[in-house]
Amino acid sequence: MKYLIMSVSLLLTLPTSLYPDTVLTLGQRSISEIDNMPAHQVQDTTHIKQDPTPFTQQITTMSNEEQLEYDRQYNERFFEPWTMNAVTLSEGEKTWQFKYAKEKTYRRDGSSIPKSWYEQQIQNSNFSMSNSLSHAGITLRHTNLRLYPSNRGIYYDPKRTGEGFPFDYSQNSSVHINTPVMLSHYSLDRKWVYAQTSFAAGWIQNKDVALVTPTFQNKFQNDDYAITVKDNLQLLDDHGYISLVKMGSIFPIDPATKKYLIAKKDEKGFAYLNKVTVNDVDIIAHKPIKFNPYNIAYISKQLVGEPYGWGGKLEARDCSALTRDFFAPFGVYLRRNSRQQARDGNEFISLKGLDASSKQQTILNNAKPFRSMLFVPGHITLYLGEKKGEPIILHNYWGVRLNDGSKRVMGRAIITTTKPGAERPDVRKRSMLINTLTGIVNF
Repeated sequence: MKYLIMSVSLLLTLPTSLYPDTVLTLGQRSISEIDNMPAHQVQDTTHIKQDPTPFTQQITTMSNEEQLEYDRQYNERFFEPWTMNAVTLSEGEKTWQFKYAKEKTYRRDGSSIPKSWYEQQIQNSNFSMSNSLSHAGITLRHTNLRLYPSNRGIYYDPKRTGEGFPFDYSQNSSVHINTPVMLSHYSLDRKWVYAQTSFAAGWIQNKDVALVTPTFQNKFQNDDYAITVKDNLQLLDDHGYISLVKMGSIFPIDPATKKYLIAKKDEKGFAYLNKVTVNDVDIIAHKPIKFNPYNIAYISKQLVGEPYGWGGKLEARDCSALTRDFFAPFGVYLRRNSRQQARDGNEFISLKGLDASSKQQTILNNAKPFRSMLFVPGHITLYLGEKKGEPIILHNYWGVRLNDGSKRVMGRAIITTTKPGAERPDVRKRSMLINTLTGIVNF
């Protein structure tokens, strides 16, 4: 990848002993139920080539100075949990999920969740001990933030459109490996720990996180970072598989050996540094990579077609995870959900009160290819550019709303106009994106 700010080949390191370091290499996301969800077509997905490459010629470049300033802000926000003395959430922010105990909720198989299960989870949440730990930590693998200290899913009625699998309401977010966190307290059973990242909070399995010391922090937070530019990598050591590694995961670079660093956990629960060997080119690069057509195509093409993963469930992405991981290699930080991301840009241009034609023209006049997002509450898209007078977007999209209230499920990341499904007589016109978009987010 010769156009990266620092060439991958310059950072490539090889094993130097019979017992190699941990290895980062090509891999794949585990195939799961999410891959078998319906993925119906609409005209946009058959008439628009599902390849963002042609649109990269429409970009306006970023200067090195501009990118480095974005990247400085990114690093500052990424490590913010390590500047805290404790988790900084209010009681309401930590416990709002208890509302589900008062509602009718279900398991994936359609069986009702009994109130007794919620009582157990609320007790196990142990919030009376909030900030009794108050310790900096780091994730050891790609993991999840859960609203309850349990891997069991919470769904609304699976018989109703847009409910049931994959919309597990206990899934707050996925979290990449090597992510700094502030740890509040343990669950009663000590299997989970409540954590705050720079973008979300929730329960992480204790086995997926380690405590960090100031000495570890100083060595890890060294202002020289690489970021994965290939999706669905795997991390291995002589004991076998460690973790999936998604695109957008950060690895500090060891100043002496130029190898990449990860955290591993000692017998006392504290993190120590381990060096990572990379034997495949073009999978990791110095952050930020240059914002140019080659790199933009390389990153964005990998996002197309991935199944819809609510909250990052089952190692996939939802709409805001797609935009977050697209921008990360270029040094642009986004928070986790669409509402937050709408406030993360340098400029927000409102589309409220405009008719569809005026919205379309405002987008074409003001949105920047691959540097803008189009926002509607609950959904966010990456603006790719213009084709035949239409704004074109990349988004992980659950589906098109129909007149009977059901959805024509897309269930994956697709390239469309802002009117997907417009050719169908049963599409609810007022629910089409062009009629619901409320803003342009520019960088």
